[in-house]
Formats: sequence, C-alpha cells, structure tokens
Amino acid sequence: MGHVVKTPAGTYRANWRDDAGRQKAKTFRTKKEANAFLADVESAVNKGAYVDPHIGKVKFGEYESRWTPSRVRERTTAARDASIMRTHVLPRWGGVPLVKIDHTGVQTWVSELGTRLAPASVAECFRLLSAVLRSAVRDRLIAFNPCEGVKVPPPPEERHR
Repeated sequence: MGHVVKTPAGTYRANWRDDAGRQKAKTFRTKKEANAFLADVESAVNKGAYVDPHIGKVKFGEYESRWTPSRVRERTTAARDASIMRTHVLPRWGGVPLVKIDHTGVQTWVSELGTRLAPASVAECFRLLSAVLRSAVRDRLIAFNPCEGVKVPPPPEERHR
C-alpha cells in the first residue's frame, strides 16, 4: 500500500513498492495528482501489469544490442536485418529512450522513409523497429508498442488496384 507525503518544497510525493518490493517515488504539484497516480500504480501492480516509469529510460540502441543476439534466424536474414538496423533504424532511434518513442514519431519516420525508399524497404525497417519495441513490451520496459496502428506504404501491386 502506497502513501502520499508533503515535501518541504510544498509538492507531494507518491511512495509505493513495485512488484519486486522495491521502494519507488514520484513527485507531483498537487496532492490530487499524487493520489490519482498512486491509485493507477497500485492497480497495475495488483493486476501484474506494472511497468516501472524509470526503467523505460534505457535507450533503443542499448536495448536493441541485447535483443538482436537473442533472435534465432538464418545467417543471411541476420546480415540483412543488421544492415537495415545499422543504416535506417539506429540512426533515427538508437539514442532515444524507449519511453520517448511515440506513435506520431514512428509514423513521421515511416512517412519520411517512404519518400526515399521502396515500399518493401520501408516495411522491413518498420518491421524491425516494431519487433524490438514488441519485445520491450514483453520485457515490461514500456507499457505498449507505439508502432501499433502505424500505416506503412502499400506494396506496388496494391497501389495499382
């Protein structure tokens, strides 16, 4: 059970324990905001859906370097994916914390890629980004995959219909 305390600075600090029993805290301007946040956190902890707001600060590139070796695939596929990741995905997302990647940013990136790459190449870049973020959701580093609902350019045969 968490609690809210007033700080000497006049703000309010919500204190709680995560699902591993570690003490966590976050400061808010008002007591109402702190209590609302605490209620959400406690509900998520009780449901087993808690995602530590601080853990998602790991950068995409750091997480990707742990994710890539864990994949099982053929050597040629690994080489292709490494090339796409190095050339198109990491230059844009490598230094960005996972929690800072949002749907609009991903959609803008996909649209920009579509102006200079073939639709199939854009789809491959997006597939890799989404796969890494999907894994981050499973590892409970972020609450949801910001790639969900992003529109990618259709393959050429669908454009002519």
